[in-house]
Amino acid sequence: MYSPREKILWFALNTRIAVILLQAISNAIIPDHDAGVFISPEDPSLRKTTADIVIDKVLGGMKRWDSQYYIHIAQYGYTYENCLAFFPLYSLIIRYLAYMFSSILGSLLNFHSLLLLSATIINILFFIKSADVLYSLSLRVLRNECYAYKSTILYCVNPASIFFTAPYSETLFAFMSFYTMFKCTESESLRFANIDITAAFPAGLSMITRSNGATNLGFILYTSFKNLLEKTLPEIVYKYKTLKYKVMLPLLFLPLLTCSVALFLTVVVALIPFMLVQLYNYFKFCTYNDHNLPEFLSNTEYILPGSAESPWCNYSIPLSYSYIQSHYWDVGFFKYYKMKQVPNFLLASPILVLILFHTISFLKNNLRLFFRLGIRENLFNYGYLNKINFRPKQYSKGFGANDPCMFVYVIHAMFLSIFCVIFVHIQVSTRLLASGTPILYWICAGRMNVGPTPSSDQNAINEHFRRVGLGKRIPSHHLSIANLEGVDNMYSKWKTFIISKQMPDLQSRFIQCYFIGYLVIGTIFFSNFYPWT
Repeated sequence: MYSPREKILWFALNTRIAVILLQAISNAIIPDHDAGVFISPEDPSLRKTTADIVIDKVLGGMKRWDSQYYIHIAQYGYTYENCLAFFPLYSLIIRYLAYMFSSILGSLLNFHSLLLLSATIINILFFIKSADVLYSLSLRVLRNECYAYKSTILYCVNPASIFFTAPYSETLFAFMSFYTMFKCTESESLRFANIDITAAFPAGLSMITRSNGATNLGFILYTSFKNLLEKTLPEIVYKYKTLKYKVMLPLLFLPLLTCSVALFLTVVVALIPFMLVQLYNYFKFCTYNDHNLPEFLSNTEYILPGSAESPWCNYSIPLSYSYIQSHYWDVGFFKYYKMKQVPNFLLASPILVLILFHTISFLKNNLRLFFRLGIRENLFNYGYLNKINFRPKQYSKGFGANDPCMFVYVIHAMFLSIFCVIFVHIQVSTRLLASGTPILYWICAGRMNVGPTPSSDQNAINEHFRRVGLGKRIPSHHLSIANLEGVDNMYSKWKTFIISKQMPDLQSRFIQCYFIGYLVIGTIFFSNFYPWT
C-alpha cells in the first residue's frame, strides 16, 4: 500500500506522462492552426537526425505559443526586445541542462531538440516536487490530512495542466511560490528574529521566473509583521512586567532592532536577482553596442540589442516589463474588454468566479479577522512563557471558518484575481492563478464531497492486509485517506478519487469535470496552436 505522499508523487508523474501522450496524439492527428504569433527563427545550419525527428513528433505539440519564446531565449538569448517579457530563470535552467545532455547525446540530437527534451524533464521534476511542497504546505495550514491530500491531487490535474508540462515557467514558479509560502510557516528552522531568512531565496528566484513573483515578497513582509505582533511584542511586555532593574529597560527593545535588521536583509537578498536582471536588460538594450547576431536572427522587425531606441530606457526607473506588455501585447487597464474577447472571458470565468466568490465570502463572514489583519485576539493576554494553545473563537462557518492562518492566502489570491480581471489578458488567469496560489485547490478540496468506499472501514482494511500477508495496521493519521480512496486505489500508482469515483452531488461533479475537462481539452487545443487559457 502506498502512503498519501507516495500516491501524490506517483500521480503527479503519471499525469505528466498522460499529458505528454495526449499532446503527441492530438498533434499527430489534428492539423495545426495558423495562429499568426511569434515563431522562433530556425538556424538553417542546424542538422536534423532521425532522433531529432522523433523528438519533434513526440514533444513538438508542446512547442506552442509562449513556449516558442522560452526555447528561443534558451537557445539564442535575448535577441529581441519583446523577449524581455519572459523572465530568464527557466530558460537558463533548461539551457544548462541541455549543455549537460549535449556531452552525452550530442551526436544523436541537435541543441534545439536537447532544449525541448530538457524543458520537458525539468517540468516533470519540478511538478513532482511542487506537488510534494504543496502537500506539506496544505498539511501545515489546513491541519487536515484529507483536505491536504485532496488539494494536492486536484493540483496534479489542474485546469492549466498543459502549461505545467510544456516549456512554460509555470511549474518552476509554482514550486518557488509554494516553497516560499511553506518557509514562511516554519517555526524554528534557520529562523532569526522571527523570520526564516532562507525564504528570501525561493522568493527571489520566483521574481526572476515570472513577473507576479513580486507578490511572494508579501508573505515575507506579512509573516514578519505578524510574528512581531504575536511573538516579539508580547515577549517585550512580559519582560517589562517582570523587570527588576530599570537600567535594563533599553535592552528590551533589542528584539525590535534585530527583527528590523533581519527583515531588511531578507528583502534585500530576495530583490538582488531581480535587480541584476533589470541591470542586464538595461545594458543590453539601452546602451549602444554591436549585437553580433547571425543574419537569420537579425533580419526582423523587432528591436535588436544595442539599438537604445526604446522609450523605457529613458524612464526614471528603467524597467522594461510594463512597457513591453503594453507595446507588444496591448496589456493595460481594462484594455482587454472587447466583444471579440468574450470567449476568453468565458474560458477564464470558472477559476475567477470560484476564487473571488470564496475569498470575498471569507472576508465578509470574518470581518473581525479582516480588521485585525489576521492577527489573533487578546494579544497581550498571553505571556511569553504561556504555553496554552490559541483557539480562535468561531464566528462563521464555511471556507476558512475564521482561521487566522488562511488570511494572507485569501488576500493574496484575491489580489491576483482582481489584477487579472482589470489588467491582464483574461485567458492567462487560469494558469496564473493555478501556479501562483494554493487557494484554488483548498477551495475545491473543501467543496468536493467524496464519501468513503463501502469496504474502507478500519476492520475491513486490516482484514485485507491480513489476507495479503502484510500483517500491518494502517497508521491512524492515514486512515482518512484510506477511507477516501479505498483499498484498490491505495495499491494503485495512478488510480485516485478524481478519476475513479463518481461524485455524489452536482457541485463535486462540476469540480471534477472542470479540472479533467480543462486538462484534456486544453492539451488538445494547445498542442495544435488553437487559443486556450
